[in-house]
Amino acid sequence: MSNKIFLQKLGFLPKNNESGIFYKNYQIAGNYCVEVDLEEKRFNFGSKIKSESETTLNFSKEENWVVFECVNRLLEKGYKPEDITLEKTWQVGHGASGGRLDILVKKNKQAYLMIECKTQGQEFEKEFKKMQKDGGQLFTYFQQDNKAEYLMLYTSNFDGKYTNEIIKIEEHYREAGNVKDFYDRWNKLAKQNGIFDDWVEPYEFQSRALKLEDLKEIKEDDAQNLFNNFAGILRKHVVSDKSNAFNKIFNLFLCKIRDEYDDRNKKREANFQWKDNDSQEKFQSRLNRLYKEGMKIFLNKDIVDFDEEDLNKKFPEISRSPKLKEELLNIINEIRFKKSNEFAIKEVHDQKSFEENGVVLKELVELIQKYQIRYDKRHPYLSNFFELLLTTGLKQESGQFFTPVPVARFIIKALPLKEKIIEKFRKEDFNDLLPTIIDYAAGSGHFLHESMHELQTIIDEMKIESFSSEVNREISSWKIGKFKWAKNYIYGIEKDYRLAKVAKVGCYLHGDGLAQVIHGDGLDDFYKSKDYEGLLKKKGNSEKEKNNQIFDFVISNPPYSVSAFKANLKNVFNAFGENDHSFELYNNITDQSSEIECLFIERTKQLLKDGGVAGIILPSSILSNSGIYTKAREILLKYFEIVAITELGSGTFMATGTNTTILFLRRRTNYEWENIKNSVEKFFSNFKDVTVNGLENTFSKYVKHVWNKIGFEDYALLCQNKPNEKIKKHNIYKEYKNKIRAKNEEDKQKIILEIEKEKLLYFILAYPQKVVIIKSGKKKEEKAFLGYKFSNRRGYEGIHAIQRSKSIDECTKMFDPINQENPEKASSYIYKAFIENQGLEVAEPMKKYVFYSNLVEMMAFDRVDFEKIISLSLKKTSKIESKWEMVSLGEVSNLYQPKTITSQEIEQEGKYKVYGANGVIGFYDKYNHDDSEIAITCRGATCGTVNFTEPKSWITGNAMVVRPKDTIIQKYLLNILRNSDLSSTITGTAQPQITRTTLSPYKIPFPPKNIQEKIVKEMEKLEEKENEISTQIFEYENKIKKSLKSSSKTTKTKIGDILTLEYGSALPERDRIAGEYPVMGSNGIVGYHNTFSVKGPSIIVGRKGSAGKITWVDKNNFPIDTAFYVNKINNEVDYKFIFYVLKDMNLEKLVLGAGVPGLNRNDVYNQNYNLPSLKEQQKIVVKIEKIEDRISELNQELQEVKKQKAEIFRKYL
Repeated sequence: MSNKIFLQKLGFLPKNNESGIFYKNYQIAGNYCVEVDLEEKRFNFGSKIKSESETTLNFSKEENWVVFECVNRLLEKGYKPEDITLEKTWQVGHGASGGRLDILVKKNKQAYLMIECKTQGQEFEKEFKKMQKDGGQLFTYFQQDNKAEYLMLYTSNFDGKYTNEIIKIEEHYREAGNVKDFYDRWNKLAKQNGIFDDWVEPYEFQSRALKLEDLKEIKEDDAQNLFNNFAGILRKHVVSDKSNAFNKIFNLFLCKIRDEYDDRNKKREANFQWKDNDSQEKFQSRLNRLYKEGMKIFLNKDIVDFDEEDLNKKFPEISRSPKLKEELLNIINEIRFKKSNEFAIKEVHDQKSFEENGVVLKELVELIQKYQIRYDKRHPYLSNFFELLLTTGLKQESGQFFTPVPVARFIIKALPLKEKIIEKFRKEDFNDLLPTIIDYAAGSGHFLHESMHELQTIIDEMKIESFSSEVNREISSWKIGKFKWAKNYIYGIEKDYRLAKVAKVGCYLHGDGLAQVIHGDGLDDFYKSKDYEGLLKKKGNSEKEKNNQIFDFVISNPPYSVSAFKANLKNVFNAFGENDHSFELYNNITDQSSEIECLFIERTKQLLKDGGVAGIILPSSILSNSGIYTKAREILLKYFEIVAITELGSGTFMATGTNTTILFLRRRTNYEWENIKNSVEKFFSNFKDVTVNGLENTFSKYVKHVWNKIGFEDYALLCQNKPNEKIKKHNIYKEYKNKIRAKNEEDKQKIILEIEKEKLLYFILAYPQKVVIIKSGKKKEEKAFLGYKFSNRRGYEGIHAIQRSKSIDECTKMFDPINQENPEKASSYIYKAFIENQGLEVAEPMKKYVFYSNLVEMMAFDRVDFEKIISLSLKKTSKIESKWEMVSLGEVSNLYQPKTITSQEIEQEGKYKVYGANGVIGFYDKYNHDDSEIAITCRGATCGTVNFTEPKSWITGNAMVVRPKDTIIQKYLLNILRNSDLSSTITGTAQPQITRTTLSPYKIPFPPKNIQEKIVKEMEKLEEKENEISTQIFEYENKIKKSLKSSSKTTKTKIGDILTLEYGSALPERDRIAGEYPVMGSNGIVGYHNTFSVKGPSIIVGRKGSAGKITWVDKNNFPIDTAFYVNKINNEVDYKFIFYVLKDMNLEKLVLGAGVPGLNRNDVYNQNYNLPSLKEQQKIVVKIEKIEDRISELNQELQEVKKQKAEIFRKYL
């Protein structure tokens, strides 16, 4: 609006006999007059208002109008003009200016109110953020005159509305020695009323208590600021027990949620706040009341407390004795507050410590009191704040590892929730209309929040016309009343009292507080538990009392490796008597057992309906350890189909480096495995090769898979206790005879048959199952798969996307938040496996993470000790079938690990080569082997690599020497091992290793020596050819390098003078639409899209990740923001020649950064290259292209040689 209209709105009138001058008389100030001259563009504030500078008396800055409007508001409020000074200036020594304060208001001739004015919008926000960061201008002015009582940052929209942020000075602020000290003492809170409001008298600050309608929505910056300020308050007050402090902070959130829970009257005062007339006793009494009510409402827990309200109810007659009542209340409050309680951030034991704790408590409450924290939907910034508190504040006790939200979302996105909902809607059982979901170790509640949001999203997107009118009414009501259904369908159990509160608080902070969070033991008895309620007290279709079988989904990350946990289970089990336990596995645990996760596997079996689905996080040891773990795997195989297994690395969880797996399971019926067992028993009486569980010729399939060349008739004789010569010569039988200890041969034979029965049972259970295997990989691959990383850096704590300016949802390869069937996300393969029972073709970007394997191929049925181990080591080459006897490696060779030497002893140059985990790793002045040896890498990422050493070399302990016995030829053994899959011999995930124990039983074909010689002879010819081809390829690659530098006449040119590196554009995987145009990342093609952004041909240069890598693409393409594309800016340069130049320059050497390596294009521009003429460049390009064609032909020849090698094995073996 115009200045004139603005003045008229303020009540200014045109001055008689003057042109362009407006005035206003302030009656409250004795008709004090202020004038504004629009023609001269000046303010005249009269004689009593002092101005120590001319700066604010003109119209030169818009900010001057804010000062003018503020002075008008002060005068209208009743502040005396003689108490107002504009542009207050302080001298700070040697004549230097200490800055100019816009407005200083005095009271009784002393500084009272300091006001800094800013224009509305960016300038005001900038100064407010600065004030939050380091105090800003106002804190500097206060240090010049610390008698001021209030500081104000002020702005106006010139239309009657203003904004002010007011800091009330507390006495200890005045003790600050400098601005930083003042800022550190400040509680980082500002008030928004108390000076200009209608209820306030001039010179009397009166801040009105917050009403529910005043609460503000949390904004993006607030989440991190709140957390930083929480941490800052704890540091400022030297709170040493951070874990306790953050536990108490969650108690405060419970109080705030309780306060906002009763929001029928938005105009009522919020109880969760510090009021100006509060004492600590009054304040904490209100908090205790909120906490008591909250615990009852949200967790059904009765909290012992006694306040004035309880006193009045219990003894109504006491109101007639005010003095007695006051004395009693004082005593009660002494008992309630002068000791450590639910709000003791610091330890409380007397009046002094009570007051110290009260200061901290007040500041924490004031920090969050103005924000609304209860919403009817997920609030992203509030959720972020919750995650910060959780990951950095709460101590995770033994066996507890909080599930990162992205991992929780991955599991939930992999589950067939939508299909189950549709199935239930069609059944129309109104007592069971949605999937029932439980997390029996709820922890922080992530699985509860995420599953509820997924269900609500599915409901919101459901077309209501698809079902009956009754079901449609329910759907419509759930779309309006979001999460109202949750209380009947979503359950969480948490044994840790503090975490049960955290989970419930988390439900509200994520917008869905209606989930049932039960404080109890996830392993409690269903029928005798005092804590369980609702569905947990019901009995499913199971005839066995120990089963519940009510739930459709179990999603959890139960505790594991909890030392001596049995002692904590005694209260659960004693109710049954000594020999009556809820768990089959109970008798397998000792007083010192730590394998609590095994009981949770059995609990999963007890909870799920037939056909129910589980996604549970467990330590990797669950698949391979013996003892009770074997028993747990028996439960898995008997009662579940294993749909998928995800192997996660050490970077997945913040608090631990533990390697974990996620098992995705579908519940079988209780009788399926028993029927198979009966069929196996029947076979051992009639020996008929019948169909079992839908599997034709069951027993022949077992014999072929396990006993190799033994026929069904031979195996039947074994089962009749009549083993023939073929059986007796077989390695499995030999191992049985060697390893089984029995009183006599008859007992030994009985044991053999019992083992075979057991193997048959689990073979039949496993045979039909095709498992999706997902591996997160290691280091860079793992980080790219997860899409997130953790930080402990102050101010940047918590979980973050691996790429700046992107969300975790955009970065992760685990799931797509919108499209559940996106083939470039891992969860889609598990989801499809649940609903289609078949494997999908794996998309190119996911081939390093997603695999399929038959479950029977993941289990070792040829071992005497049948532990039901499930191996995730995938086969790299096909198993060698042979007509010859299969022998163990230990039978035909001696295996040993030599003495190792330290890395300090290994030299870069020397006399004798040193072989370690990566082949030749250096040189040493001694050797420990005279002759060439077969050495298998047995440590680290290259585990299983087969090397052949030179004579007189040193082999370290990181390699296993395989020295053949006289019965086998060394070169034959070398070739057979190089073409074998040794992955089944590898153990360990964090540090893969091969031991003699695992390598020795490995089976290889053992033909007669004359056959071995023939194989070696033909292989040697092929190896000669292979070496010849490899040498040629190497020579041709050198020719390319020489060709680039073959011109005698060149010009030294900066790369920046011939090209520019242009940034690719962001194109998240979720936004790509399948098409013909390649999407180019730093490592080449990462997908396809239906449009292109750059015309081909193009040169792509890796910017982030595979930084410095050069890729040529012929067709139109879409480079993304992890890559540059080359734009030629010099017509004297051939574009294809640029490609060869960049490859020759080895740009990887310019890459910087340890986390996500990056290439700075300016570093590339500064490189020099000797360029020939354009005509010469084109000749060189033609020459190089011919060389590349020849290299391509040679690589094809190399592949052909490898096929010929495989053919030799097929021919002779």
